[in-house]
Amino acid sequence: MADGGDFSSKFREKILQNLKERNRTQHQCFSGIIYAHNRMFETVDTLKSKNIQLNLDAERQRQENLDLRVKVEAGGGGTGGGERTQALEQKLFNLQEELTDLHRRKGENSQQIIDLNNALQEKEKILLDKGARLANAEMTIETLQDAIRQLEKTVMELEATNQMLKDEQQALQMAYTSLELKFRKTMDENAELVQRWMAQKAKAADVLNEENDQMLRKRQAKLKKELAEAAEAPVKIDDKSWPAGMVPMCLSVSIPSKPQYKFDAHEGEVNAIRWSPSGRMFATGGADRKLKLWEIVGGKCQVKATLSGSNAGVMSAEFDVEENYVIGASSDFASRVWTVNDHRLRHTLTGHSGKVFAAKFFGADCHKVVSGSHDRTIKIWDLRSKACVKTIFAGSACFDLVTSDGLGTSIISGHFDKRIRFWDTRSDNSVNEISLQGRITSLDLLPDGFTLLSCSRDDALKIIDLRMNQVMGTFSHDGFKVAADWTRAVFCPDGQYVVAGSQDGAVYIWNVSSRKIEKVLAKEHNNPIMAVSWHPAGSHILSCDRQKKAVLWSDF
Repeated sequence: MADGGDFSSKFREKILQNLKERNRTQHQCFSGIIYAHNRMFETVDTLKSKNIQLNLDAERQRQENLDLRVKVEAGGGGTGGGERTQALEQKLFNLQEELTDLHRRKGENSQQIIDLNNALQEKEKILLDKGARLANAEMTIETLQDAIRQLEKTVMELEATNQMLKDEQQALQMAYTSLELKFRKTMDENAELVQRWMAQKAKAADVLNEENDQMLRKRQAKLKKELAEAAEAPVKIDDKSWPAGMVPMCLSVSIPSKPQYKFDAHEGEVNAIRWSPSGRMFATGGADRKLKLWEIVGGKCQVKATLSGSNAGVMSAEFDVEENYVIGASSDFASRVWTVNDHRLRHTLTGHSGKVFAAKFFGADCHKVVSGSHDRTIKIWDLRSKACVKTIFAGSACFDLVTSDGLGTSIISGHFDKRIRFWDTRSDNSVNEISLQGRITSLDLLPDGFTLLSCSRDDALKIIDLRMNQVMGTFSHDGFKVAADWTRAVFCPDGQYVVAGSQDGAVYIWNVSSRKIEKVLAKEHNNPIMAVSWHPAGSHILSCDRQKKAVLWSDF
């Protein structure tokens, strides 16, 4: 408030200085005119007095003249009287001339008085205008003073709020410190328990090793028998799952013709759907921040586990080859890795500055991950060190990517700028790129590593021969429209067909050889389809849309 008083005192001094300056510039410049006007009035009054006196003298002279004329006429016109008469006439003539001059000067003075009055009126108008402006300035000053008082009040309120927030932050900091101490204590206890548990597991492992040595031959014989039976049995998915770790062999692909099961996969948009390598289960990722694992039991899809930890929608899902891990890319700028058996979150890969649209394992290496983001970078992660080991600046937002070998050296990425780029992780620059006619929404690579499928926003799918580095086929249809920048299209297991979902809720299947539509699966989705996945055995297709729904398609 002391500062407010100083400011008010300085403000009054400033106003006083302005008034003095106004008095100097607007009053003193007219003081000469006013003085001259007053002198003029005094002169006029003097001249009026002289004029009256002269009029009196003239009348007296006239009277004397008349008297003299009477005497002259009465005296007989003597010489002395004539001369006196002439002298008086001459004097009268001079007086009349003087009177005439006085009248002329009076007229000039009157005109000068009129001019000075006009000038005075003009100056009075200027003074009135200055007075009005001064009044407006005073009102403005009062308004600004009110605003200053209001701002001072606001500042005081903000200072009080700031102090309250500081107190709350200090209390939260103390609570955080307490929780951090508890966390460290818990971590120490957990480490001790893990050591004890590892010791127990080591003892149990020794016992199991002894038993395994005895049962090894029996298991090998049983495995050979199961493989022989699997080779002879027809390919069909039912309630029985594939043995863990066994990848089904696609003997022949059958195109699904009807929906086997329709269900709500998530509470909102379903962004991703993916079969595991063995086909025993599949994963879905949704806008409800969850990644779910599903199994087919009795011809129906049942939730096996719900994996949480993401802070935004899950954009893609992928299993490693051995189905020990599943990875989900998220819109919260991170990717996360869960274990399939115990459904625990193992790794959170943070470092991107934009949405992560795709995250994949490097072939058979479940300890290396590559992710592509809207921040125009591709990052390679080592799960053993839990760190990003390489960042590739792609120059454009990446919507999908695939790894073209199991050594972790080759990456193919699809981008917003309509280009597919090929990367060697041992170099910082792309080794090749292919330009298409639309933004690349998805990529899929056949196991041979030479045939690539792309889906783009020009509503077309293209097959690219990587050996020839050129487009070998284009697939489109009048009704097919790509719904989003992350719409996924895939090959069937043997590469004979390609499949993609459309804006109109239909699933379109093309024949690779004829490049024509083989079948359109419609009437089950009422919303745009975001992703599809073909079962490794070749008999089932999964599709998901923007409004909760997922459909399992089959041919029986």
